[in-house]
Amino acid sequence: MLTLTAQQRRLRLRTTLAAMSLDAIPGLYVGSSPWVDFMNRTVPPGMSSWLAPGVTQPGVFMVTGLCLYFPLLAYLLRRKKLAVWMLGVLAMLGVAFPLSIGITAGGGGFWVQYLGAAVGGVGLVTAQFVEKIVAVQWWALTGEAAKGAAWMGGSVGVWSLIFTLLSAWLCNGLGLEYAMYVLAGVIFLATLFPLWLAYTGELQAPPPDAMCTSAGRGQSQTVKGDDLAVCSLLRSLTFWQLAFHFTAFFFYGFGMKALLSPIFQTTYGVTYLQSAYLAAVVLVFYAAVRSGLPLLTRRLPLTPICTGLMAFSAVLYACFPAIVHSLPVWWLVVAKTLTGASFAGASTLRNLLALELYGAAGLADVLPLLEVGVGLGKFIGPVIGYFIYLADAAGEGKGGVNHSSYNPFFYACAVVAAADAVNLFVLHLRTRQQC
Repeated sequence: MLTLTAQQRRLRLRTTLAAMSLDAIPGLYVGSSPWVDFMNRTVPPGMSSWLAPGVTQPGVFMVTGLCLYFPLLAYLLRRKKLAVWMLGVLAMLGVAFPLSIGITAGGGGFWVQYLGAAVGGVGLVTAQFVEKIVAVQWWALTGEAAKGAAWMGGSVGVWSLIFTLLSAWLCNGLGLEYAMYVLAGVIFLATLFPLWLAYTGELQAPPPDAMCTSAGRGQSQTVKGDDLAVCSLLRSLTFWQLAFHFTAFFFYGFGMKALLSPIFQTTYGVTYLQSAYLAAVVLVFYAAVRSGLPLLTRRLPLTPICTGLMAFSAVLYACFPAIVHSLPVWWLVVAKTLTGASFAGASTLRNLLALELYGAAGLADVLPLLEVGVGLGKFIGPVIGYFIYLADAAGEGKGGVNHSSYNPFFYACAVVAAADAVNLFVLHLRTRQQC
């Protein structure tokens, strides 16, 4: 375990605080379920309701950010075409995500919000890179990666809770347009500290020699040395198993998270604000688990823990239709709180799982490729879930509420979660044999 100098401890602290500030950008998306119905109403007359900007616009935000910009950013940093401090500048583009929604809601053109999502994706990916790679690398130097992940995982959860409640109050009181302008202002303020660190040169990654020393002491034997080249990763079964895991649990976890408020409104017919408050209850536990689970599991192998979380979620998702059919709304709140906690745990542990298998030095190579799966899962999950709801509504031939509209999505989530549990169990067996 390395001992940091006073200057290095200062840089680690400031980088961690910058990451926690930038967590406002992914936190805004996690807490965006109150927008869905408001955004879907912006579809111009004569255009199909299947455009559903409430799920497709954030989907563009995720796909461009995680599937396109993240690998490109990692490549440019690896080739030294970009420096880490530049991420503090690029993060400000995250403002375009909510700002463009406000412009569209104000009559500024339906497609403006999609352009803003594509531009805002740059801000998202810089926030993710600082949090999940740069800050984690700093904490991994002293063997405290779990502690760092706990701090940053908790910050995403807190931001998500804040934005869920703030979005509901602002959309209900001011309307979508002005709510988005306020939220864009909050994101702008959150990027100022990282921007200052970029200006002073204090936003930077740990020294490469220190990371190599740390990796040499604690890295799993799954991958070593030059095998971390991209071509080698793409030929690795371990990589593809991790990629499936990253895609699968974001398919069902984020699909459920992004549609929290609409699901409560549809299944139980609660009011808009009631659905937002129920979503906030779920996110309280989401934030707590994101912060606490890395500390509880820091001395345990992560693959079996993630396997258990996926199996637990699969069972509960399969029970959702029966809960909606027979039990009061608070039973669904409890069930979604438990599955939300499982998703929070898997989400927070994912970069630690990659760290366990590839080491601190390899995190910057493997995580951008794995985050492509995250982007796909975050796009596919909410879109499929909402399209299933629209298909059911069209089949009913009426505008009323069918409380079972989301049942096929619940079952789909259960199947994918079960498949992911099997995948992780096989991964655990393989990596244990290689050790």
